[in-house]
Amino acid sequence: MGKRFEKYYGKFLRRFLKIINPVKKLVITTDCEVHKFNNYHALKLLKQYGYENDYEFLKPYIEDINAGSVWADQDFRSIAHFYNPNIERGLFGNNHSLALTKDYYDNALKYWKEGSKDKSMFYLGACVHIIQDLTISQHVKIRLLDEHRQYENYVKYTHDLVKEYIAHKPPILLGSPEKYIRYNAIRAIRIDKKVKNIPTRKLRFYNKTLYSLPLAQRTTAGCYILFIKELKNSCLYE
Repeated sequence: MGKRFEKYYGKFLRRFLKIINPVKKLVITTDCEVHKFNNYHALKLLKQYGYENDYEFLKPYIEDINAGSVWADQDFRSIAHFYNPNIERGLFGNNHSLALTKDYYDNALKYWKEGSKDKSMFYLGACVHIIQDLTISQHVKIRLLDEHRQYENYVKYTHDLVKEYIAHKPPILLGSPEKYIRYNAIRAIRIDKKVKNIPTRKLRFYNKTLYSLPLAQRTTAGCYILFIKELKNSCLYE
């Protein structure tokens, strides 16, 4: 009974969001400047840590990667950008980040093999968008009202003003996009525990972002490297 209710609730929610989406587009724009910021600095990490060939390989496609990152948040696709590793679930009645990230990553590989390189990079951008989202505890604890919008607005307006928000440690190398989701989700919970007792919201958000943004860039850089490695293994690296 519970699973059936969740299934029908999910269908109802998606239909409702589809109906209100044209109105939402009139009042809310999705520019994803923070994700573009992360994508750019993740790319710079490749060059900084000796992946010069990979850096040169991806550099011409950064606009396609950014376009995919923006698309991933449009039309309420973000309702699937949640994943709790303890219960292996996302937002009630909906797909979760683990499955969706794998789908986007597999699409990126598929389109590259078919010769649609721009489309491949577009889906890689959608994939890393979700990997970045999972550095934020609200996407992991699945608490939409737990300062979620306030924190996103804080990062939106401060991400390019604080030099410490730029990663300088090496890319994090893991073996699959799903591992990046789990890795970031676990660390997002740890970050939240570290900062939760800081009394003022602004200082709490500042300290949280000191951890979350560099983590987003380092795991994005690692996903770039993983993707290129798979292209090399399939003799598709040009």
